[in-house]
Amino acid sequence: MPDGSRCDCVTVSHAIEIEFAVKWAEAIGQALFYSLQTGKRGGIVLIVERDSELRFWIRLNSTIQHFGLPLDTWMVGYP
Repeated sequence: MPDGSRCDCVTVSHAIEIEFAVKWAEAIGQALFYSLQTGKRGGIVLIVERDSELRFWIRLNSTIQHFGLPLDTWMVGYP
C-alpha cells in the first residue's frame, strides 16, 4: 500500500482482508482502508471454523448491509 501497510490479498477488482471470525469487526475497518488505498472494491474473507462462529458471519453481513458499506464477503473453513 502507498502508506506501507499490507493488504492480505489484492486482485484485479478487490482489496481483501482475510480474518478469523472473532475479528469480524476489525476486518471491516481493514477492508475499507485497503479499498481506500488501492481504489479497488473492499472484500473480506471470514474464516469460520465451527457452528458457534456462524454468529460472527451474520454480524459481519448485517453490519455491511445496514450501513450500505461497499464490501463483498466470502466465508471459508466451514462445511
